[in-house]
Amino acid sequence: MTRSVIRHTEHRIISDPETSPTVVASCLYAECGWAAVPGPDVAEVDRQCMTHTGLNAVRGRFLGGFEDIALVDRVDTT
Repeated sequence: MTRSVIRHTEHRIISDPETSPTVVASCLYAECGWAAVPGPDVAEVDRQCMTHTGLNAVRGRFLGGFEDIALVDRVDTT
């Protein structure tokens, strides 16, 4: 008879402390193709979007995102 041992290991996911998150945004107006300069400052990306809308009144919808490098870490439960 064969026996198996199944072990459960706890993990967590964290932001990589050696990197910075990046905020991104792009215009959703058909065939516009405009995108904000990605960077770590949400307010700066928001300003770029508002400037784009100020120059193009009908282009007020944006796809925004937050990009982050994540690390999966084993949790020591001892």
